[in-house]
Amino acid sequence: MSEAPLSPDLLAERYLAAVEAFTEAIKTLPAELVDWQERPDKWSARDVAFHVAEIDQMLGLRLRRILGENHPELAGVDTQAGVALFRRSRLDLALALDSLAATSALNTALIEKLSVADLKRKGRHSQGHDVTAADLAAFMAFHIEAHIKQIGRIVAAARR
Repeated sequence: MSEAPLSPDLLAERYLAAVEAFTEAIKTLPAELVDWQERPDKWSARDVAFHVAEIDQMLGLRLRRILGENHPELAGVDTQAGVALFRRSRLDLALALDSLAATSALNTALIEKLSVADLKRKGRHSQGHDVTAADLAAFMAFHIEAHIKQIGRIVAAARR
């Protein structure tokens, strides 16, 4: 038995709450912890912030494709390559937050306007499974929430 999808308002509310909590976690991070890594293979808070901004853009694009195209093919991404690019670039952390703010404003507006039919529209992920607009909207919040916890783990590890 499949659960009924959450309403667009609840999906948008959860997503926007996650964006706001993530932004606050980054803004209140002590400056000395922005680039701190527990080990060279672990992400810093700056890495996480740019990853979240980049993936939020990609997820928003996936949502728009699902809503505008007939069962589109949704390409996967190499998250490590994205992290490596932004790490080398050493961009101002504010750019990640500005990007997330702009992308989330558009994503939130679209999620709020989803109809019952829109929620059921599907795309096909390159890993071989279908993704509905409702699934994607819920994942957008979940993804950011997971990285809020990651920021907390980075801070805790740095203070040990």
